[in-house]
Amino acid sequence: MTTPERATVHLRPGHVRPVFMGHPWVYAQAIARIEGEAAAGDEVTVCDPRGNVLGAGYYSPSSAIPVRLLTREGGRPLDAKFLRARIESALALRRTVLGLGLSPESGYRAVNSEGDALSGLIVDVFGDSAVVQFLTAGMKRRETTLVPLLVELLGVARVYEATSPRHQKLEAITAEDGLLWGDAPGPLTFVEHGVRYELPAPGAEGGGQKTGYYFDQRDNRALVAAMARGKRVLDACSFVGGFALAAAKAGAAEVVAVDSGAAAVATGARLAEANKLDTVRFERSDAKAWMLKHKTRFDVVVLDPPKLAHHGREVEEALGHYRKLNAAAAARVEPGGVLVTCSCSGMVKADEFVRAVAAGVRDAGRDASLVSLRGAAGDHLTPAAFEEGRYLKCAVLTVRA
Repeated sequence: MTTPERATVHLRPGHVRPVFMGHPWVYAQAIARIEGEAAAGDEVTVCDPRGNVLGAGYYSPSSAIPVRLLTREGGRPLDAKFLRARIESALALRRTVLGLGLSPESGYRAVNSEGDALSGLIVDVFGDSAVVQFLTAGMKRRETTLVPLLVELLGVARVYEATSPRHQKLEAITAEDGLLWGDAPGPLTFVEHGVRYELPAPGAEGGGQKTGYYFDQRDNRALVAAMARGKRVLDACSFVGGFALAAAKAGAAEVVAVDSGAAAVATGARLAEANKLDTVRFERSDAKAWMLKHKTRFDVVVLDPPKLAHHGREVEEALGHYRKLNAAAAARVEPGGVLVTCSCSGMVKADEFVRAVAAGVRDAGRDASLVSLRGAAGDHLTPAAFEEGRYLKCAVLTVRA
């Protein structure tokens, strides 16, 4: 049964299987016709060519992904009651399965869009603050419902919005970085791996880069910290130094963090001083240029560059950049040391990335073995059929002479 007041999106033959198998996106080219009227953010029901209901979601007419499914129950209202239940389920998973959010100083992802069946909604928690991203017209339209729910269910003192210019353009939505709820703005504070963070909030000077911090690398930072004691560590493309600070806190003998962003380097240096981590130093430089210039070798080298491919047409060029970056990084690893190298480009597949890394290692005249290929932390869960959501690749390699 479809909901009478909703428009119905009918799919073309040959485009049903991904949606039926659990993929949450309905692409524009998959749509045969729309029965009824639908405006941006309206609820719509999605059916196969025979009229069988596949699910329901919010409509985005200006997007290349006009429907992002939120439920497989075609007749279920996507109202405040629905949103509350989804958020409660997401928080229960974090607390009971992942052990996150149990401390008032926690930092974690509370809602991960498709992974929590709330496509278009991202919520990160920083202690007593939450940062939200509304990535679709449907979620942005429900801002006045969602913000009070987040305040109630998370118990936060303030809620910020962090905008995504790319999604604003694609979804034809308007927003600004800044405080959405709360009496007074303040920094984003939390503790991770024993390091106390105080970061600029969205809209504040020095704020920026997604919600303000990359919680997806939490478990990979813990891995680096576990191997860092007494070692020399290089954190290339460090941002505010998540890997570097975790390594220093774990007892690394020396840590160098390199990033091209002035604000990121200044923030990282301030955090190191505040946490009394005097074994780490921050340097502002292009990471590849720094690694090519300096001939020092490190026991552990972390390479975590920003996204290099936003579209399929950029993949080949990105793979070339990954090869060159990893050649420079591999040259900086002591024989028997470890290279932890990452890609957050969802368009680049894991096997393509590993091949580019392997080529870079050989370009540096080194040999390496893959110890493990890791992904994002558990609070960045994705639907099983949604490969696009598994964007983060983290390859751990041991490098021989």
